[in-house]
Amino acid sequence: MPRSALAALAATAVVALSGCVLLPPPALPTAAPDPAPTGATPVPQPTRGTGPGADDDVLPVEPDAPVSDVDTTDLDTGLLYAGYPPVTDDGFLPDAAVDVVLEPTAGTPVVAEGIALPPSDAGDELLPGVEHVGSGNLLLTTTGRLELESGSEAYTCSGTVINSTTGLVVITAAHCIFDDDTRDYYDRIRFSPAYERGTSPLGVWEAEEWWVPQQYLEANERWLDGADDDGWMGFDVGFIRFAPLEGRTLEDVAGGQGVSFTAETNGVVIAGYPGNDGFDAEVLRHCADDELDYGAGGDANYGADCDMGDGASGSGFVSNLDPGTGAGHITAVYSNGGGSGAYGPPLGVTAWNGLQRVDR
Repeated sequence: MPRSALAALAATAVVALSGCVLLPPPALPTAAPDPAPTGATPVPQPTRGTGPGADDDVLPVEPDAPVSDVDTTDLDTGLLYAGYPPVTDDGFLPDAAVDVVLEPTAGTPVVAEGIALPPSDAGDELLPGVEHVGSGNLLLTTTGRLELESGSEAYTCSGTVINSTTGLVVITAAHCIFDDDTRDYYDRIRFSPAYERGTSPLGVWEAEEWWVPQQYLEANERWLDGADDDGWMGFDVGFIRFAPLEGRTLEDVAGGQGVSFTAETNGVVIAGYPGNDGFDAEVLRHCADDELDYGAGGDANYGADCDMGDGASGSGFVSNLDPGTGAGHITAVYSNGGGSGAYGPPLGVTAWNGLQRVDR
């Protein structure tokens, strides 16, 4: 579904733009007291898998470049490109898969076919009644709301704290970092992990560096100029590094979710803060789909049944989820969708190299 244009609504209404939600007056919520979860201590970082090193240059993988359809992952995490050939109807190919899997900082993903939660496309609240902080559930603590500012405008997206070297990195969609209106990066980005109904129990964190793929910027520029609407969804992913808060890292207080750059999936749980239709971007909601498709609209993306839209952009597509600990592997991020479904680019070598650029 094409990204929606800004519409004029009443001052108290929620307005959609590029999968973000325009925040109405009054001002953005302030942080509640931010105690660390009981017994929270930094978790030793796991060894990264084989793949491009931290000092390697970011090598673009163009949408029409060849990509292997051979699964070489040591521990099979699912079907490559959801079981479909990687080339789409319009001839686009995804970010090339690379054999790198980052494990979550707590819990163990369940590598098995299917999903851990009942299939649902309604955007129901995730684990209603369960306190996010102190729950021991990574999905509740690592998922948060992004607040974006550009001039006098304010929007929201979703993001997830991931296992990283610095402990300060959030994965989201590229269009939650780059503002289409100004054709520049947002002036200010803040993040509230475990956000719920106006409270930020783990603090409000300020972005200090970010990265989006060059492929996204080039394809998005063509779309903004009206040339075509192709290619940008296959690379609509980005990473943000946040400044430490009171001497702590994001992983110190929230933990870090796992990430797979193998372009594989066993079905996904999508968790974020939608603000479209009957949603208000105030509650963590989810969809769950055990049978994804691929290549919707001719672009290189996964597709899941899901009614979550604006504001859910940047939500992680979490595969291999353990429902008890909330641990899993993010295999893609929500790029576009709404009533027609949720679409997101499978993560590959470009995303992996981009993480190395920002995570230092």
